[in-house]
Amino acid sequence: MVAVPLLVLGSRFAGLTTALFLAHQGFPVHVLERDRADDVDTGLAVLTPAALRELSVLGLADPVAAASWEPRRLTHGDAGSGAVLRVAELGPVVRARFGRPYVLAPYAALRRRLVAACDADEMITVEYGRSATAVEDLGDAVLVTDDTGATYRAEALVGADGPGSRVRPFLGGGHAISSPYLVHRAHGPAPPDDVLRLWSSPSLHVTQSATPGGGGEISVTVRVDALDDMHRDGVAAVVSRLLAGTAAEVRAAAGDAVAWAPSRVHRHHAPLERGARHRMTVIGGAAQPMLPHSAQAAAVEIVDAATLGRAFDHADGRIVPALEEYAYVRETPRAVTAARAQDFAALCHAEGLVRRMRDRLWRTGTVDATSAIVDAGRGPVAGQGTLRSGADGDGHRPGVPVVHPHPGATADPPGPGPGGPTGPPAGPMAG
Repeated sequence: MVAVPLLVLGSRFAGLTTALFLAHQGFPVHVLERDRADDVDTGLAVLTPAALRELSVLGLADPVAAASWEPRRLTHGDAGSGAVLRVAELGPVVRARFGRPYVLAPYAALRRRLVAACDADEMITVEYGRSATAVEDLGDAVLVTDDTGATYRAEALVGADGPGSRVRPFLGGGHAISSPYLVHRAHGPAPPDDVLRLWSSPSLHVTQSATPGGGGEISVTVRVDALDDMHRDGVAAVVSRLLAGTAAEVRAAAGDAVAWAPSRVHRHHAPLERGARHRMTVIGGAAQPMLPHSAQAAAVEIVDAATLGRAFDHADGRIVPALEEYAYVRETPRAVTAARAQDFAALCHAEGLVRRMRDRLWRTGTVDATSAIVDAGRGPVAGQGTLRSGADGDGHRPGVPVVHPHPGATADPPGPGPGGPTGPPAGPMAG
């Protein structure tokens, strides 16, 4: 059995990002990373100004932004007619208003940066290609068994392993199930003039974006309405028929994206009953999967991880108070982000009167499209929503002997600090 202070179950970006923010605060972290170090996905992650502000603490914001694409404008059109419904200015407008750019980072480039940063940090150890097969809550510790049979005793466990997290059942959450969407991603032509282009219809949501160095990425999100047709004719045939009814520019952008096997989109059967329990918590998709229309998954994971790191710093490493603070601060903004993504998906696939009202609203420009797309919130601020607690035996600093207060000492009762939870709202695109 291996004893570790902080154990993170990771996948894609969430686990590595969590380890980096915890290590930045001075805590040793061990990661069981489900994916191999060189695993790459096709696709782009939207990094909002709020997410880049957090990455700047680790010294990663500028190199990640330099390896990303910064669109100067976004257009959202009707997939059937091709008519533009709204335009949002990005590029220098976002930099001026929010202090950081709005960029799309290739999954592979972002993961390479995170892997390299973890390799360079002496506080972090990572075992790639490992996943948890069993988790046991001991109250004052957590036992984890991985797929090789190795056992770990952790003082705290963070589930950053996606919608099917092994930690989530201990927090009263429902299991992962498929949502009514499929996502096709593929390389394709780059959009002209550095414009991020979106098209929507009742059945489709198509995104055309560029990649650094030339070329483009295409994402086709399909609302699954005709399951019988898909079982009979195949997914590619049904999606091809749907695309055949779209404008010529949409068909040209989509190219052969449907030839690629689609990814399922997961959601949870029920929301979490609590954000933390004993010495366990979850971040990112393990806490709340995001619909692909908003492409906010990576940004939410970054903000979650940064908030968890700050919580350990505020609590001086005491585990239970740190997890309680993190759960308190992130519960509402994460739920708001997910709700906005769902609302945006509903608008993208609207029909009838709702669709006509949507088109009229977007065309009038009464909504601040740039704020709606980029980041209407400020992101978390150090010290906001802090729960303060005195030291005790159940909340000690991981990897450090317990130091009990003097018998006559008193501790402040836990309670919310000034301010409220904040975080990145959903921005409308698929990725």
